[in-house]
Amino acid sequence: MKTKIILIVFILPFLFSFRPESKAVLESKGLIQRVLDTTAIAFIIQEIPSENNRDVFEIEASKNGKIILRGNNGISIATAFNWYLKEVAHLSYDWQADKPLKMAKVMPLPTTKIHRSCGAKERFFNNTCTFGYTFAYWDWDRWQRFIDWLAMNGINRPLMLSGQEAVWLKVWESFGMTDTEVLTYFSAPAHLPWHRMANMDKWGGPLPLSYIEGQQGLQQQILARSRALGMKPILSAFAGHVPESLKELYPGAKISRIIPGWGGMDATYTTYFLDPTDKLFGEIQKRFLVEQQKLYGTDHLYSADPFNEITPPSWEPDYLAKVGKTIYETMFKTDQESSWYQMSWTFYYDRTHWTQPRLAAMIHAVPKDKLIFLDYVCEEEEYFRKSNYFHGAPFIWCYLGNFGGNTHLVAPMNKVSKRLSVLPVVPNCVGVGSTLEGINVNPEIYELTFEMPWRSDESFNLDKWIEDYAQRRSGSYDEAVSDAWQMLRQDILVDSAVGIWNHSVVFQIPPVTDLNKSSWRGRTYIPYKNAQLAKAISRMLQANNLSKSSDSYQFDLVNLTRQALGNFGCTLYHHMMQAYEQKNIPEFRNYSGRFITLGMEIDSLLATRHEFLLGRWLADARHWGKNSTEHNYYERDAREIITTWHKAGGGLLDYSNRQWNGLMRTYYLPRWVEFINQLDYSLKQDKPFDSKGFAGWCTSFEQNWVDSPSNGFLEKETGNAVEYSYKLFLKYQNELLADN
Repeated sequence: MKTKIILIVFILPFLFSFRPESKAVLESKGLIQRVLDTTAIAFIIQEIPSENNRDVFEIEASKNGKIILRGNNGISIATAFNWYLKEVAHLSYDWQADKPLKMAKVMPLPTTKIHRSCGAKERFFNNTCTFGYTFAYWDWDRWQRFIDWLAMNGINRPLMLSGQEAVWLKVWESFGMTDTEVLTYFSAPAHLPWHRMANMDKWGGPLPLSYIEGQQGLQQQILARSRALGMKPILSAFAGHVPESLKELYPGAKISRIIPGWGGMDATYTTYFLDPTDKLFGEIQKRFLVEQQKLYGTDHLYSADPFNEITPPSWEPDYLAKVGKTIYETMFKTDQESSWYQMSWTFYYDRTHWTQPRLAAMIHAVPKDKLIFLDYVCEEEEYFRKSNYFHGAPFIWCYLGNFGGNTHLVAPMNKVSKRLSVLPVVPNCVGVGSTLEGINVNPEIYELTFEMPWRSDESFNLDKWIEDYAQRRSGSYDEAVSDAWQMLRQDILVDSAVGIWNHSVVFQIPPVTDLNKSSWRGRTYIPYKNAQLAKAISRMLQANNLSKSSDSYQFDLVNLTRQALGNFGCTLYHHMMQAYEQKNIPEFRNYSGRFITLGMEIDSLLATRHEFLLGRWLADARHWGKNSTEHNYYERDAREIITTWHKAGGGLLDYSNRQWNGLMRTYYLPRWVEFINQLDYSLKQDKPFDSKGFAGWCTSFEQNWVDSPSNGFLEKETGNAVEYSYKLFLKYQNELLADN
C-alpha cells in the first residue's frame, strides 16, 4: 500500500507537466516551419499575459541554447519571431517571398532579453482596391505566405474581402433574381473592387461561376488561417449598392441611379443605390450578413463605403445622417457586436462637397466608437487634422504609398516616422495601418510603419533603424550596403516623395511631344536627383560576396537599378525631343535609338526577379480557368487592369502602370517605337506630327494588346540579378552620375 502512494506522488506532477499546447503556440510553430522550411525545435514558444491592455512579446535565449519566443497571442508571437529574424539573425522575410528563408545551421542567440509592447491596439492592412490590383488571381500558396507576413508584422485587423460574390449570389437569388442576371451584374475578377464600391456594374461580366466557387473555398482558407494566428478579419457589409434588376422585382423600392461617368465609363455600367429609408434596406443587410456568417463566420467587424467617388442622391446633412444611421442599425440588428470600418478617402477626395457639417452628420448618427475611420493617405495629408479629429470618432492612421500597384521608388521615411512618433498622444487614434493598392516595391516603408507602434516607448532613431534594415537586407553587416541605405534615406526616400501618382517612369506613359502638356499620369517628376540614386547604387555594388548572395539584397539592387535607368530614360527623351524641335535628324535618331535600347535593357533586367514578371501575373490568372475559353477570359482581365483599365483610350489608361518584364517589351515600348517612327517621318517629310493619327493608332494597339492572349512571357526569373545590374550600371555609370 505504501509503495502505491509513493508512485502516485511522483506520477501526478509528471502528468501535469504535459499540458496540451495552446492554439496560438501550435499555429506559431506552423508559421515558423513554413517560413524556415524546417521544424520549430530551435524555438521555445510560450504565452504570456498582455501588458496594460497592450500586446506584448519577449525574446531571449534559454539555458539549453534555444530561442524563447513569448507573446500574449499568436500575432505577438509571430511578431517576436520576425523581430528575432530581423534583429538577431539579420534576415528579411519579404511579402512577395516565394520560397523559405535560408537559415544558418546554428541559429544565432539573442545576447540580451528583448521586450516590446505595442502602442497601437489595431494594426490594419489592405485596401478594397488591393483585391483587384494584387490579389485577384492568387492561389492558396501565395495567400498563406502573405498571411504569415501579415502576422509577422503584427497585423491584427486585415481587410479580407475575397469570396463575397458567393454571398451576394445567394442573397440576390433569394430576392428573385436569376443566376444569369446576378453573374452579369458582377464585374470581371480584377475589376470586382470597383463593383463592390458601387463605382460600376457589369464590366467584364458575366463573372464565371467557377471563379465565385473557387474564391469561396479560398476565402474560407484565408479566414481560418488568419483567425488561427490571432487576427480579426474585417469582412463586408451592405452599403446600399443594388442591381438594376431589383427595380423590376420591387417597383415601389426607392432605388436611384447614380450619376454615370465614373472613371470615364459610359452609362451602360452605371450603378444603383437603395435609399436607406426604404424597408428593403434592412432586409438586404440581414440576408447578406446571415449568409456571410454561414459561409465565413464573423469577428463582428464590417467594411462599408457608401458613395466612394460617386455622388449621393442628396447632399443634405439629414439625408447623409440617415445613411450612416441605417447602415449601422441594420448591421446591429443582425449582429449586436458589430463595428463599422469606413475609409476616409471619400471625404479627402471630394472635400468640396463633403463639408465638415455633412461628415459630422453621418458620424454623429452612429453610436460612439462604433464607426472607425481609416485615415487613408496620411503621408500626403493627415485628414483627421482637417476634420476635427473625425469629430471624435475613432480612426486608424494609414500609410498608402502607391495607387494601382505603381512601381515608383517612393518612401518618405522621415515624415512617416515623425508622424507616427507623435500619434500616441491623439486620444481617438486606435491604431496604425496601410491602405496600399498594390503589394509591390518599397518594402522598407511598410516594415517601418508597422514596427513603429512597437517602438512607441523609446526615442526613435531613424539612422539606427536604417542601419539595422541594411544589415538584414544583406544578411550581415556590410559597410557598403549600410552606406548605400543611409544615402537612400537622406537623398532619395525624402519627405517630398509623395504625390503618389507623379513619379511615373517616362517609358510607362502614353508618348507625347511635351511632357508638360500631358495628364497627371504622365508627370515624370522625380523628387530627388537621379545622380544621387546612382551614387547609392554604386556604393551598393561594392558589397561583399556574402551580401550579394542574399535574396533581399538582389531584389533591392534590381529595384534601385531599374528605377535609376528608367529615370535616365527621361533625360534621353528630352534630348530626343530637343533634336526633333531643332529638326536635327541624325541627333534625333541617335537619342531615340538609345531610348529604345535602354527600354529593352530594363526589360531584360526585370527578368532576373520574380517580383517584376508580367508572365507570372498572367499565368496566375490563367490558372483559374477550367477550359481554354476561361483561360483567355481571365488573362484578358489581368491584362486590362494594368493597361487600359477599361476601354482603350479611356480615363484610366495606364493608371496601374508598372515596370515589369514583358510589359515593357510588348506594351510600353511598341508605343514609343511607333511614336518615334511617326516623328521621324514628319522630319523627313517636313510635315507636322499627326498627334490625332498617333492617338488613334495607340487606342487600336492598346485594345489589341488586351485582347490577344499569349503564353510567351517568363513565369520564372532568369539570369543573374547582380551580374546584370552591374553590367548595365557600368554601361551607363558616367551618364547616371551626371544625371541631375
